[in-house]
Amino acid sequence: MNQDNTIDATDLALIDNDATNFISGYVVTDLTGDDFVDGTDFAIADNNAANFVGAITP
Repeated sequence: MNQDNTIDATDLALIDNDATNFISGYVVTDLTGDDFVDGTDFAIADNNAANFVGAITP
């Protein structure tokens, strides 16, 4: 989410902040695309962070 090509604690913090503030709409932290930032988005990012998911670019 913060464009550093890895899913990590910084990304989780962004989602947590948006979920706490009930952010909705077309935002980068809404991973499910349902227009709400909530626990589901956090769970997806948390699973990706736990598995060290990152982008591989040339």
